[in-house]
Amino acid sequence: MKKIVADKYDILFLMILVIAILSRIILLDKYPLGLHEDEAGMMYDAYALAEYGTDRYLNDNPVYLVNFGGGQSIMYAGITSVLFKLFGVSTLIARIPSAFFSILAIILAFVLSKKYIGKKYAVILAFLITICPWHIMQARWGLDCNLLSSFIMISVFTFLNAKKDWHFIISGMFWGLTLYTYALSYIMLPIFFLCLCGYLLYVKKITLKQIIITIIPIFVLAIPLILLQIVNITGKGTIKFGPFTIPMLYNYRASEIGFKNIINNFTTKNNIFKLLFVADHNLFNSLPEFGTIYYFMIPFVLGGLIINIKETVISLKHKEFSLRTVFLIQFVTIFICLLVVSDLQLYKLNPLFIMLLAFGADCILWIYNKKKILGNIIIGVLILSFIAFLIFYFRNINQKVGISFNSDVIPLVEYLEEQYPNKEIVLKTDAIQTYIYVLLGSKMSPYDFYNSAKIYRVGRDLAVSRAGRYLFSDSNVERDKIYVIEETDNIGTGKLLEQLEQAGFKRNIYNNFLIYSN
Repeated sequence: MKKIVADKYDILFLMILVIAILSRIILLDKYPLGLHEDEAGMMYDAYALAEYGTDRYLNDNPVYLVNFGGGQSIMYAGITSVLFKLFGVSTLIARIPSAFFSILAIILAFVLSKKYIGKKYAVILAFLITICPWHIMQARWGLDCNLLSSFIMISVFTFLNAKKDWHFIISGMFWGLTLYTYALSYIMLPIFFLCLCGYLLYVKKITLKQIIITIIPIFVLAIPLILLQIVNITGKGTIKFGPFTIPMLYNYRASEIGFKNIINNFTTKNNIFKLLFVADHNLFNSLPEFGTIYYFMIPFVLGGLIINIKETVISLKHKEFSLRTVFLIQFVTIFICLLVVSDLQLYKLNPLFIMLLAFGADCILWIYNKKKILGNIIIGVLILSFIAFLIFYFRNINQKVGISFNSDVIPLVEYLEEQYPNKEIVLKTDAIQTYIYVLLGSKMSPYDFYNSAKIYRVGRDLAVSRAGRYLFSDSNVERDKIYVIEETDNIGTGKLLEQLEQAGFKRNIYNNFLIYSN
């Protein structure tokens, strides 16, 4: 019987994978503490879909979520709704998809690179993704677009490894499903896919028939999203498409796309290079103390980019397939697409970061092969950077995120539901979109919410002044109501507090909330 001997690079990868898993799942529901309003919105819609088959606006099986008016892609909520059905509603369960697919991306990057480039490169790339600050941070909370980079990796992996017709059908399904992870994929994915197909045809790795077989499921899966664009461009209103709902959004964001944005994305304070290597204004996306991929990595990324360009020239000259060229095509096509997008933020760039790390892996591998001791020093510095980042992250992230992640309202609402089950409650907090935390804390049905909600516009977003028996903008003192006011200077409730005291309301305290009742 043939003896199986473990390859040292496979062992190294398994060690890296353990570190990747631990750094992404340990205390997943506590760091960051609380929920971002978009994460809370996703969670409530996932709960509503799991229990009632609708989103919070009573759209049956929506292909896109309305969220706070500007929309949210459905894939994350769809996966989470299944998990909620199986394991119940919790922050931990809601963050599992982000952590799982981030870890899966590391595995696929290793397997793909090992097959087409080499074991040593594959281990370095898996290591760089594992220790990357951006990759760790986006894996630890539930935003729809956090799935995009991982789904692109799945799509590329299945496409490059497809042999039989049914393999290409499955790959096409993954490409199509990727469109449901984030709206910007509607621009990025077709251009990247077509350029990739052109290259693979040129080097004779794929046939025109195989491309057509792949495109068919992509097109079928894209039909609801094409209808979504038609509905919102023409303003015809929400429509049904078989069992699915194509929703009309209150704030259709097509105006965010335009060639006028190109100059701004190079020249503004939040230019694309700052976003790629430093941070944006949201400290839950990246910590400026470390940068997105560590500042130490920047010269290696640039060096690796040169290596990839040279490799691509050789690949095209000899018509030989190169995975490095695929990485370069993905980076260049998506980078160009992003230049036409306004208000760039770090999360919009997420399909680029693994490519940056792929470039960095090339440069580190080149140095390692030339001077092993220098390569080991680079790896050592990166390990120390990773340890420092983890210590800093777990010590500071819950203070860094500020009010962007709210941890107070849901337990408060659970308490109010138990103590004051039949009273109207006026709730004043500094949470962004307080009502969404109330829906989660009370497990209000989407029917009770929508039929009772008073919804109005604030700028481009939707806000809610009433949901069920909870009121968020009522300042009139009435004796049959409960008034709950957060102890903070951010919400201007001094006058209301005086009125409640003068009216003789009894005051109780729950955590940092004042509760006034009769």
